[in-house]
Amino acid sequence: ARSFLVALKSAESRADWYSNEAEVNIRLHQRIGRSESLGFDSPTMMKYQTPPKAVETVFCLDSNAKAEECGIRGFDPEVVNVPYSDLSVGQSTMGEYSGRGIFAKTDIPKGRAIGMEKSWLSYFIYPSAHSIIMELYYWADENEDDEEDYVEEVFESVSAVVGFSEGYGFWSSLLGRSHSTVDSGLMMFCNHGCNGTYNLCVDGANDSEASVDPNQPPESLSSTWGSAFSPAFERNLRQALISGDKTNRDIKKGEEILCNYLEFIGRASDWEADVRGLQGQCAGTELGEISFYEREKQQA
Repeated sequence: ARSFLVALKSAESRADWYSNEAEVNIRLHQRIGRSESLGFDSPTMMKYQTPPKAVETVFCLDSNAKAEECGIRGFDPEVVNVPYSDLSVGQSTMGEYSGRGIFAKTDIPKGRAIGMEKSWLSYFIYPSAHSIIMELYYWADENEDDEEDYVEEVFESVSAVVGFSEGYGFWSSLLGRSHSTVDSGLMMFCNHGCNGTYNLCVDGANDSEASVDPNQPPESLSSTWGSAFSPAFERNLRQALISGDKTNRDIKKGEEILCNYLEFIGRASDWEADVRGLQGQCAGTELGEISFYEREKQQA
């Protein structure tokens, strides 16, 4: 059997690891002559991206493997989940321009997770697709004065995708280059709790847009956790990006569920702009991404 050793020059190169099957096929065709055969193809690469559970189990049973991700595989069975059926969507209470929000249809005790049964179905835009979307977006924006109809059509179509991923999801560079994740269920409507009023967050969260320094992004945004190959990390990647929040206090029936949007800032380069944006929205002087997009569409 032939073995492979893969080494990346930088954390950014990690994005190529997550190329989709079609991209891998094209690169193999371009780089390997027809007479050559390494016994490696795109389906093989897909198995490295999402290894079998048996590989993950052996990796985590290894006494030499002290990987952090081995301790957070799957959902915590001790955390009680509140299903989507216990939630409703309505006009948010967080201000005139806050748009939609989610509300509790029943009392929710402290320490509960919300919507875990659907969270793994999130929309996940990998780095390669994300870069194509943004390239088209910037191209159409720069050529908006062009009289060709297709320029406007491209801009309207792509700006809707960008607005959706920015307004309802979060961007990160965990996979080497920018990528985005958007919850596929009701949790996409969770609004930010201004001045620390959020009631759904990671354990121990006590910061707010008013207390953090916009000019000093946290060290966690520069972390390369998971940059070395780990079967456990690869298999639980989606979970790592969309789970972990729990209610930090009792929530009464009819009360709006509020998130901590500081948790959704996934790139150090976005920290200052996003924090100042939250400060403006909480002060009522700036629109959120979705409200801004919807207003622009109404005025067009």
